[in-house]
Amino acid sequence: MSLFARLLQAVRSWRRRRGGPKTVRYAGIAMEQLDHRQLLSVNFTGNVPIDFPATTSPGVVVLPDNALVQHPTIAPQISGIVKVSGFDVKELRVSYDASDDTLSVGIGQPASQNQPGTVIAGDADNNGNSGTVNPAVTSTPGFAGFQDVADMGGTEHMGIFLDFLGTGEAQIVAGFSAIPAPGDAAKPFQVAQAIPTGPNAAPAFGTELPQYEGNLYLVNSTSHPSLEFSIKDFSKLYQQVTGTAMTSTSLISMGAFGGSGQDIGISEAFFPQQEFSIDKATLPNPCPPISPTILVNPHEHRILDTTHRDLVRVYVFGTSGFDVNTIDPNTVDLSGAKPLTYFTRRWPHSEFPVVTYVFNAKDINLPAGLTTATFTAETTSGQKITSSREVLNIPYAAERAKGYLRTRMGYESAYKRLNPAAKSEVTASSSTSAAVNVGVASRQAAQALRVNYATQVSRTGTTTPVLTPRTVVSVNRASAASQAQESKVSRRLKASMDSYLSQAGGAR
Repeated sequence: MSLFARLLQAVRSWRRRRGGPKTVRYAGIAMEQLDHRQLLSVNFTGNVPIDFPATTSPGVVVLPDNALVQHPTIAPQISGIVKVSGFDVKELRVSYDASDDTLSVGIGQPASQNQPGTVIAGDADNNGNSGTVNPAVTSTPGFAGFQDVADMGGTEHMGIFLDFLGTGEAQIVAGFSAIPAPGDAAKPFQVAQAIPTGPNAAPAFGTELPQYEGNLYLVNSTSHPSLEFSIKDFSKLYQQVTGTAMTSTSLISMGAFGGSGQDIGISEAFFPQQEFSIDKATLPNPCPPISPTILVNPHEHRILDTTHRDLVRVYVFGTSGFDVNTIDPNTVDLSGAKPLTYFTRRWPHSEFPVVTYVFNAKDINLPAGLTTATFTAETTSGQKITSSREVLNIPYAAERAKGYLRTRMGYESAYKRLNPAAKSEVTASSSTSAAVNVGVASRQAAQALRVNYATQVSRTGTTTPVLTPRTVVSVNRASAASQAQESKVSRRLKASMDSYLSQAGGAR
């Protein structure tokens, strides 16, 4: 390649036509983003007591066994062989991760008594394999048709049901349905609308809700025997059912079921629903609180008056890593006050939205003087938000802020210079004496003084309009002598003057 061709290629690489393609460097490099939803909220291992430790509080709720739980009964002919049904439910353990809005559930079962540890979920005859039948069972007279289908196949069913409304009837069911899968297909894990079938009975699976189906753990192993699964976007599911947003105090009732129509001589398990508050199951968020930039009453120079029902505005600024639309308004707090309203907008020259919260000043709990107002909230995923700002709380500020303080309090340096002299000025200006110094030197001069006073604000809060003096400019028509000199004014200047006079309502 000639020297000229190389120079031309270099210039073309420097200069790119507007709208043309960019030169891509290192085209062979590719980066993969890790979606945090690929990570399990609870590390499922098939061991409920380990994966859902009861000592984690808050973070794990344990719904225990009780007298109302219906444990499967086993026919006497095979009770010595089976001992424990693989569909029995001893307890439920629940955990909620607000960071990815996932509810995790572990179904705890009793000890096997035939093998170490608990019985394998779905192992109908408790022989240590959920897909085979102990020959001692099928050889027992009357039990030749006993079946234990692998992987919750056939009519085997197990799962939980949820009551969000507190009606005693389930609205949502999650787990494995009793309806066999078509053909040789494996039966899928489902989250679906619940169809009540009566008291003390497992609800049927209605319309499937695949958008809420999370992770599943089901292994045919005595070392990992338990059924564990998760429901994703749980707060959205709650709102879909109830019509209201889920809060930290929302109450949820959960029950469970298990059984099979093919395990002859063994009845089904039913675990009646028990109620818990979602905050008890919410895992602590390990992430540090978000601390966005905030402004408190910047239009009033950060001055508050907590003795009046003034409106205090707090502006919360978004960033590239923080979207203000993710703030849960129900969790917003400013030094003890809850917002009256809020709105989101974009400020000029800012690429990120800003949310404004409006508070009643009387609701704010702050001491008088220079103090710190603290703004706290949570995102919809449970992430904490904490940010503070120095403010000046002046009771009866409209009457007390006079002189030096009034002219300087808009500057940050004025707060640092609140020396005793400045404070005494505030105190002196707060006098409510009816005497007014009008600067009259003698009693005789005062006799000629007239005072006209009328209230501008009535007790009902209506304001009496005050007329502002209007500035009037009078321009007399030009005399003959001035008209004679008007010809010396340029036409452009004359046109500009005429335009101004016409806008001001005057006349030439």
